[in-house]
Amino acid sequence: MTTPLLLRFVEEARDLLQLAASGLLTLERAPDNAPTLNEVFRAVHTLKGSAGLFDIPAFLHLVHAGEDVLSAVRDGSVVLTSDLVDLLLDALDRVGAWVDALAETGTLPADADGLSRDLTLRLRAVLPEPDPQEAANAATAAPAAVALDLDWVLALPEAERLAAFHQARRGQTVLALEYRPAGDCFYSGEDPLALFRQVPDLLALTLAPAEPWAPLDSLDPYACVLVFRALTGAPRLDIETLFRYVIEQVALAPVPPEALLAVTGEPGMGPMIEDYLVQARDQASTGAWDDLRATTRLALDLTGETLQAGAALRALLALLDDPAPDPGWIQAVLDCLATGQPLAGPDSGGRGPEKDTPDASPDLVSRGAPGGLSPTARALLESQRRLLEPGERATLQGRLVAVGRTVANVLEACGQDGAAWREAVAVDGGRPETLARLLETLLETDQGAGSSDGRGGGASSGPVSSDPAFPGPAAAGGGGMAGGAPAGGVVSETHPGAPRILKVDQGRVDALMALIGELVVSKNSLPFLARRAETVFGSREMAREIKDLYAVVDRLAQEMQSAIMAVRMLPVSEVFERFPRLVRDVARRLGKQADLVIEGEETAADKNIIEILGDPLLHILRNALDHGVELPAERVAAGKPALARLLVRAFQESDQVVIEITDDGRGIDPDRIREAAIAKGVISAERAARLSPQESINLVFLPGFSTASAVSDLSGRGVGMDVVVTTIEKAGGSVVLSSVAGQGTTVRLSLPLSMAVTRVMMVEAGGGQLFGIPMDHIAETVRIPRTAIRRIKHSEAFVLRSALVPLLHLDALLGIEPQAWFGDETEEEAVLVVRLGQNLIGLVVDHFREGMDIILKPFDGVLAGLHGYAGTALLGDGRVLLVLNLKELL
Repeated sequence: MTTPLLLRFVEEARDLLQLAASGLLTLERAPDNAPTLNEVFRAVHTLKGSAGLFDIPAFLHLVHAGEDVLSAVRDGSVVLTSDLVDLLLDALDRVGAWVDALAETGTLPADADGLSRDLTLRLRAVLPEPDPQEAANAATAAPAAVALDLDWVLALPEAERLAAFHQARRGQTVLALEYRPAGDCFYSGEDPLALFRQVPDLLALTLAPAEPWAPLDSLDPYACVLVFRALTGAPRLDIETLFRYVIEQVALAPVPPEALLAVTGEPGMGPMIEDYLVQARDQASTGAWDDLRATTRLALDLTGETLQAGAALRALLALLDDPAPDPGWIQAVLDCLATGQPLAGPDSGGRGPEKDTPDASPDLVSRGAPGGLSPTARALLESQRRLLEPGERATLQGRLVAVGRTVANVLEACGQDGAAWREAVAVDGGRPETLARLLETLLETDQGAGSSDGRGGGASSGPVSSDPAFPGPAAAGGGGMAGGAPAGGVVSETHPGAPRILKVDQGRVDALMALIGELVVSKNSLPFLARRAETVFGSREMAREIKDLYAVVDRLAQEMQSAIMAVRMLPVSEVFERFPRLVRDVARRLGKQADLVIEGEETAADKNIIEILGDPLLHILRNALDHGVELPAERVAAGKPALARLLVRAFQESDQVVIEITDDGRGIDPDRIREAAIAKGVISAERAARLSPQESINLVFLPGFSTASAVSDLSGRGVGMDVVVTTIEKAGGSVVLSSVAGQGTTVRLSLPLSMAVTRVMMVEAGGGQLFGIPMDHIAETVRIPRTAIRRIKHSEAFVLRSALVPLLHLDALLGIEPQAWFGDETEEEAVLVVRLGQNLIGLVVDHFREGMDIILKPFDGVLAGLHGYAGTALLGDGRVLLVLNLKELL
């Protein structure tokens, strides 16, 4: 079953595979092209990262092997040869087939594991064997501890540190893990958060910014600025395997037990601690663990939670919860409690963990300037300052002394002078304004000097990171996410230079196009309504108003049509990008050398045109390689370079998109074409003798024609160029073939920019019947007197600006009974001058009517092969208009 996430992966994977394949073809010609090599490697690496979201191991193993090969090519240990490119392209083809299977069924084929194993072994066989000495050195160096600052462990919640300590006491090594993703990791398909969630046996984790937070207006939401830290009980090998693709961004180090059981908190022993220590030492020496547990709980109830003594008592209770308490660790905690010095483990020789502030907790003591205020102290002072605000002063007078005492105590607890504040309260007891100014000055001074990030350490509600460099919700502007993007992934501020692209399902655009078609049909009804208002109801004023309204609606409809057509326009590169691989593979199969050059790939056309171009271009390029391009030895003998050149060029010409395919091969020999056509019975010898050289060349477009001596998977069936002409002309385009023997051949395809809406001119013929003529074929409309018509044998013609133009009657061409004529020779005929190729032809019609935009509906069913008609369109008055196909009719 396919999910929205899987569908997005399929779309992205196809783009990445095409990018990788195109890059490999470029590298085959220029192996030293480092930017292209990096681009291919990133595409495969991103594909592997995206595939990691799904349970498709066969897919991952194959892509991983390809990535390893490309990595070896990047570091110079493997040379990129044509055979290696073949192997990598085969792997990409297999992955592409699996992507198609995922899109259809949501799972890989049943044989995926076997195919993946075979291709993976072939790819890994390319990799060089590791040097035994280097492998031994790597194995020796691998277990070495990476230098890692463990200060952040002190900031972890006490319960998590104690749980990790108990796990370490059971003989299991606890590792500190620090993962610093690259800033541009999101562009490489990496998801640091998803990767970190896979860490096994996770005991504790914390997030912090890699650098101090930038101002919000300059924060890059697409850069990862976080550091991921954790404690884990998993083996080092498991962690290194998990992070094997980004191992250079990971640091690992074992955590000493002293760091996990560190006693932190505000200095202070609390009441009765000395009496408790006497009793606790006696109970510990006799092993009276139950009595010691009860005594410790009683002492903890009488000790402040934030004091260092409280932390020591809680650590002691955690040790006593062990079924077999460790006397050494219990004694170490009691010694820490007695001396106020950092905790030293039983085997540390009295040395505690090295740190700058032995008795300080990162949660409670500022890491700023000496004597700075902790967040807790600032919160207390902020509450006292609010009491000094004007709204509270009615009840403040009786509590000024209490405020002064509280502020003085807080300052003294933080190592600052509280005596000055007490003196200020005594002197200015009746002036709250002065006290408020003093308190504000105190807080502002501390904010500038005592805060490590320049913002101060004000209290915040709710859980926040214990690292003061990691802002809480308020400081971060209301929440954040990994990589710096705001919560929900929506960037609050739009950067003016950033392009905004909205991906829309193709079906929705087609629905809009269908609606604009209905609007065009409805718009076309207004002229009929205006004519009816004037002729039937005799209201010229109403007819004029309807025509004015029609002009407005017509303008809006054309603008809407142009806007929707712009959305439907795609660059021809969408179809061109598949041909470098085709040319390479066909040329290698034929033993030829050919270089494909593409120009104008940014030229845009309607998506329907782009979709039909694939097969015609495929047949043209195959024919050019099979019949046009010579073998290298023949080219050298003819004075040409061994490497043939195929040029595919696209450009826009008026309202047409033109694609030219040129080769510098042997060209087309008209005499050989005539002989082959006669031999295959395509034409008779008498007719072939009357053909001009260009007409002989055009025989290649006839069904069943081929110059190949044998049928192969490339040629010989006589359907290639026939398919080209049929497909292009069905889309309203034309094909022109030109060739010079010995120099090369050019095939020119001309197609309309769009097939969705067609502009036609309505004409009357056969006594009032309406027909539509595509505007693309109309050169001009003229009226000529009957006396100007000249007869040449059984044909008619007239002279138009010194050019002789053949004249045909449309009703006769369509087999319609002509309208009876009772006029004289001085009357004029309505002649529609149409252009077919380079020729002008005059069509005699009864009357000219207006031009209009229509939605052309091709014939289907039993009428699908009706000769001379392109299809039908619905008119505004409900009638059906027959649209003619002049190429077939003439």
